[in-house]
Amino acid sequence: MIRNPTNTGASTIRTPGSGSSGPSANTTAEATPTTPPTSTTSHTPPQDGRDLFHATRDMRTRVGVTAVTAGPTQTATPKLLEDWKASVLEAAANDRANAEVFEPVFAKVANEAELEKGEPLERGELRSLGRDVRRQLKDALTTSKSAHFAEITRSPNDMARTERDVLMEQRPRVAGLKDVFSAVAQDLPGARDNEIVLWENQSVMVVVDTFAPSPKALVVPKDPVSLPTDLSKPQLDELALVAAHVSDAFMRAMGTPPAGIWINPPQHLTVKQLHVHVLPDAGHFDDDGNPAKAYLEDPQARAAMLGFFAKVQAEIKLP
Repeated sequence: MIRNPTNTGASTIRTPGSGSSGPSANTTAEATPTTPPTSTTSHTPPQDGRDLFHATRDMRTRVGVTAVTAGPTQTATPKLLEDWKASVLEAAANDRANAEVFEPVFAKVANEAELEKGEPLERGELRSLGRDVRRQLKDALTTSKSAHFAEITRSPNDMARTERDVLMEQRPRVAGLKDVFSAVAQDLPGARDNEIVLWENQSVMVVVDTFAPSPKALVVPKDPVSLPTDLSKPQLDELALVAAHVSDAFMRAMGTPPAGIWINPPQHLTVKQLHVHVLPDAGHFDDDGNPAKAYLEDPQARAAMLGFFAKVQAEIKLP
């Protein structure tokens, strides 16, 4: 257990198997009695790295590779494109359910809370409120999502139409997202100062997801692409095989089962460059849910984090 000197709390780098505790979701809203404004703002509960991380953990259990099979790797080589298409359809059904069930209720509740407080709600308050509303609407959301999913998967043509519509809608948004990987791939000066590159060749690199609160890697093609449909089959096959090898490395280094492996649907992307998630079922780094990034800002904590991932790096058996 290694203390993190960059945090005031008693945070420690855990070793997998020592237990985990999720990030705190508590927020405190202090109402200020002023003249209530009339709000016409459209409220959307914000997501931070913790929200997104837990959403992807859920996705791992649905489309992640969890079986050990015979072959070049212990981890089953994932069918990245097939899994990705399934996640596109699921996200589309989820978005329709949110628009139908969640968003009208949340907008009303958020506006009422804002009027009661007398000023705009803070990001954390909106997030907490959104979670409460979502819990209350859980059954209705499930019913709506199931109905929409059945509708968009009635036939191959319906599925293809939904995929096409999602890509037409999302591609311009994704194209405008931040490119966080190209400079790392090109090894430009300073680009890797706060990154941990576990493995690379001319076309692919494996980096630590420094925003995740537990051990996690990203397999990234060095060519500037955003979606798996932008890659050829050989390129996708290479990404899948590398991801399976990285999962094996986590298994050998940490004693975890095969990792979940997936590509996020375009509706969930927050960065421009395509990347494959490799998430082993390991405990969090510390009690507070701090990401790996927090440990790279102090020399002592950085050494501990680099040592932690050096064990994984040593187990990646790729030519």
